[in-house]
Amino acid sequence: MTAKEYQWLPHLESSLPKSAHGYVTTLYSIALEGWRRGLNLKFINSKRNRANTIIELSNENKTHRFIASTGDLITNEARRACINKDRTKELLLKNNIPTPLGKAFNKNVTDDEIVKYASAKGFPLVIKPVAGVGGKGVIAGIESEKELQKSLKYVRHELGYHKIIVEEYFEGEDYRVFVVGDEVVAITKRIPANIIGDGVSTAKELISKKNKERKQSPILGASLIKRDQELHDMLKRQGYDIDSIIPKGKLIFLKSKNNISAGGDPVDITDDISDEIKQIAVNACKAIPGLPHAGVDLMVHHENKSAVVIEINSRPSLRTHLFPMKGKARDVPSKLIDYYFPETQSNHECPLYFDYGPIWDQFLKNKAQEIYIPKLPKSKLETTSFIVTGKVQHVGYARWVRRRARELGINGYVKLYKDDTEMVNIVVCASNDQINKFKNIIMNEESKHSSVTTVKEKAFKSRIKLGFFIKNSRLDRRKQKTFETKKTKRKKKKEIDYKKEYKKIINSTSWKITKPLRLISRLIKGRK
Repeated sequence: MTAKEYQWLPHLESSLPKSAHGYVTTLYSIALEGWRRGLNLKFINSKRNRANTIIELSNENKTHRFIASTGDLITNEARRACINKDRTKELLLKNNIPTPLGKAFNKNVTDDEIVKYASAKGFPLVIKPVAGVGGKGVIAGIESEKELQKSLKYVRHELGYHKIIVEEYFEGEDYRVFVVGDEVVAITKRIPANIIGDGVSTAKELISKKNKERKQSPILGASLIKRDQELHDMLKRQGYDIDSIIPKGKLIFLKSKNNISAGGDPVDITDDISDEIKQIAVNACKAIPGLPHAGVDLMVHHENKSAVVIEINSRPSLRTHLFPMKGKARDVPSKLIDYYFPETQSNHECPLYFDYGPIWDQFLKNKAQEIYIPKLPKSKLETTSFIVTGKVQHVGYARWVRRRARELGINGYVKLYKDDTEMVNIVVCASNDQINKFKNIIMNEESKHSSVTTVKEKAFKSRIKLGFFIKNSRLDRRKQKTFETKKTKRKKKKEIDYKKEYKKIINSTSWKITKPLRLISRLIKGRK
């Protein structure tokens, strides 16, 4: 993954804290987009997982809630229809939307009965859970009864998905299409987890290398390639095992399914797909009553100019559209907020963002049920940096700066340097008037912790986290390290002292004299 292969959204890439990486990117990107438009933003503790906390966006006219990418304009009936893949297929066929033919089997049907049905239908086939999510339990391209029996054992008995669908296998490329209203706003081509041989490394080493690359992406670190049974089977099918050296340039697929959560590669192809294919995705959404936006999974065969709908997801992840491994990122959060709050306008020039970590920590510890993010100021925000030199007691001065900044409602931070550098860096984000007031304070007011010599102002372009913080200094870290070193030495000294005392006791005359008495005492206790 190189810088030339993808184009991410600058207004999001520079505003995505680590607490919003991975699956949380969907929730966070929608919340940030709405907040930057001046909407009120509230997080609600619903005892859900980190990526599915409820967010509420509102203005003076209306309120809407989201759980990840599912907005409240999606009805409960639509959500249930999307979860139940058999019901989805039924609605698609009813509305003449192309989808693979198949049959659902409940938990009372035996594996042998399913194999009998599959044999009569003919291979290749696909099996998947009736109510699965994230591609878990989906196995495509099953070529024989033996493979089917093994797959059924894995999906039904190991994973516990007893209700499954057996359907036709449609050969083609796998696309996740995001639809909002009548528009396709993003298309990601999902390539199955794979490695490319270099003629030197084993499959195991190449997988480790690929996972290391994925960790560099803010959204793929939680979706690494796992060495499970399916991976070993795929290698074996291609004539290799985990310790095989893969020939140079040889492309090896490691999973039968294309899901990003299973280690697949996301590539944006929005501009490369025909309007006819896009219309199939739009029509598929319309086939589900109460579903104004969703992620539609298509299998596309370009030579035949045909496509089928594999499934529809009412809560699709936005992460692959926002951070593809190749291609151009698509601003899906803006399209969603446009749909729910058409009267608002994007404010991508806003230099502020907020951290999700502290919010989740409060919910996790059950210390809060609702958390409001301070509303974005209506005035135009500027960012600037001040280099302050003089006789500065770092921590004390930094605390004074923080207090004065917070009194003025200024966001930013003060950065401390090592103790032999009489300089601090203060970065602020506020209105022009607020910045001038703050500049006047640090230039003319003396705190008991400092004697300022010069204040130099210079341009600053990076995004700023909401709030005002003191960034850790080398001095602070060194003090902490010194404290920990002294503490360790004291602990070791105590341990040494204990050993010395013990040696003194066992070598003492009184200890040797009383040894027979201690033996008799143990014998008596043993008899009791």
